[in-house]
Parts: sequence; structure tokens; C-alpha cells
Amino acid sequence: MATMKQLWWVDMNKIELRDVEIPEVQPNEVKVKIAYAALCATDVHQVTMGVMNSKPPAPLGHEASGTIVEMGAEAAKKGYKIGDKVTLFPGSHCGGCEWCKRGMEQYCINFKGTGAFAEYVVTDVNTVYKLPDDADLKKYSIVEPTNCCLRAMDLSPIRHGGTVCVAGVGGIGSIMLNQVILSGASRITVIEPVAEKRQMALEMGAQYVIDPFNEDTVARAMEITEGYGFDYVFEMSGSPKAAETPLKILARCGTAIYFAVFPPTFEMPLNLHDLYMKEGRIQTVFTTTTIMPRSIKMIERMQTDKIIQKVMPLSQAVESFDVFKTSKYPKILLDCSKPE
Repeated sequence: MATMKQLWWVDMNKIELRDVEIPEVQPNEVKVKIAYAALCATDVHQVTMGVMNSKPPAPLGHEASGTIVEMGAEAAKKGYKIGDKVTLFPGSHCGGCEWCKRGMEQYCINFKGTGAFAEYVVTDVNTVYKLPDDADLKKYSIVEPTNCCLRAMDLSPIRHGGTVCVAGVGGIGSIMLNQVILSGASRITVIEPVAEKRQMALEMGAQYVIDPFNEDTVARAMEITEGYGFDYVFEMSGSPKAAETPLKILARCGTAIYFAVFPPTFEMPLNLHDLYMKEGRIQTVFTTTTIMPRSIKMIERMQTDKIIQKVMPLSQAVESFDVFKTSKYPKILLDCSKPE
């Protein structure tokens, strides 16, 4: 059987780039030659903390773009063809369990991840979404995280003129900031400890930035909002040290959106009386398959040149996790067309 390079989570805090067999394509499956796969904080935190109830051994990677190079007979009936450029949802769903029947395929009890840090992915045809024929696969590798950000916008729709703060502008935070900038928000503020990322946020369109290591975050937030607090605060950092900040800078009737995946054992203190007095709302975000087509269209409006700042070959997949931990770059891609 033919083999390929694929990144595997082999044990807690241990990953390996392996030579594995390329699965045979079943009737309802397609084989996608991966062009680019984007590194997500969730990938790293799976390995270090076991987030998303995940356990090793398992292949890694779920944000990707590529080209269909083979397809099963049933998959061919779904309107795809060899040579189609596609992006991927993080995994396939069965379509038959109760969650799938409720239209919530993201909670499928038979969900199977793609393992997209690889030369190829063989997956159910329901996992792939067609891209424009002229799509730049580098840019369209971030459709899936964009999808998650659009989900956040749908769950917490920003009213025009509403004040918004984004805490943390790494890979997903910079994508979220992009959506906020397009939303009609006002007083757009970023909380970010890394100077280069604060500068990037201003260049993208943020109006204010706060350095949480050298400024009083709450005092500065209140100064920016004339003492009212922010109508919407998006917590994108996943840092336990920053977890309480959104509630402290939230306006009355405001919404604190906890987007980031926090450590599974972390528990945040919550003063329900204070939240009650604000009539505040806490919203979390997961994902959904239903808005992937909208997310594809949104890439045309994305500042991908600022969001994607580092591309590494698949051969350096293990090293990419260390580069991620430096917090230097917003979004890191693996060029999977370069396995060696």
C-alpha cells in the first residue's frame, strides 16, 4: 500500500511525523491532496492538555484546503469531480444519530476527525466543501476557523455602534477581529500582550490596544468606553489568568463571549450577583456545518496577508508546535505539498 507523511499525537506532550498507509477510498469517500493545513491552538492544547475530551493516539490537524484527486462511485454522484479545490470541516458525521437528525452534525456521536496535517486525507464526501476554481488554497486554508468565528457572530450579533473588545489576537483572535471590523462595531479594542500583534491589530482596523502586562486593563477599558464598559467582549486567548477580565469590563446588558478552549480542569470564579446587576450574558461558541458556505465567501473579505504570517513545510510539523508556543505569529500554516 502507498504511504504518506502524517502528524500523530502519540502520547501526552508527544507528537511524531509518521509514515502511514494511505487509506483506500470507499464508495462515499474522496481523497484530497492537502495543499495547506493551518495550526490551531486546539491542536496544541490537545497534545498538552487533552482538550475536547481527546486522547492519544490520534492524527492531528483539522483546518485545511486541497484538491480532490480520487473519489468513490457514490461520492461522484454528489456533484464533485477530480481536480475540484475544496476545504474541509474538521471531520465526518454519520447522518443517522440523534444529533445529526437534529441538524447538529458537529455533535455527531460517530464523528471522525480528518487528521489534516498530512499529504492526503481520505474522508466522507460530506466533509468537503467546494471552493472557487481560482481559489488561492493558502488563503482558503482558514475557512474552518473563519466558520467558528461566524458562528460567534451569529450567536452574539453585534449591533451597529456597539462597543467591542477582542482579548487575544493570535490565529483565531485575528480572524475574529477581522469579523468585528466588518460588523459595524465601535470603539474596537484589542487586549494583547505581544507588541507585534498589537501593531497588527491597529493595522487591521482596531481603534485601541491595551497591553495587559503594562497597563491596568480594567481602568483603560473604562476610559475607552467612558465608564460604561464594552457591549461585547470576545475572550480569544484561553488564558486562565485572563478569564475573569471580560466580566470586569462588560457593560450593563452586555455579552461576554468565551470563544477560546480553556484547560479542561480550569474553573473560573463567578459572582452571579454582579452578573445579575449588569443583566449580563455569558455565551460560549463551538461550531456548525451549516455556515461553511458563508465562511467560504467571507474569505474574500479577510485580511489574510496579516493573519497568515508563517508557512512551514510538513517536514517541520513537530517544530511548528514549538514555533506556535512563541506567540510570535497569528496563524501558522503547514505546506503539505512539501512533505520532505
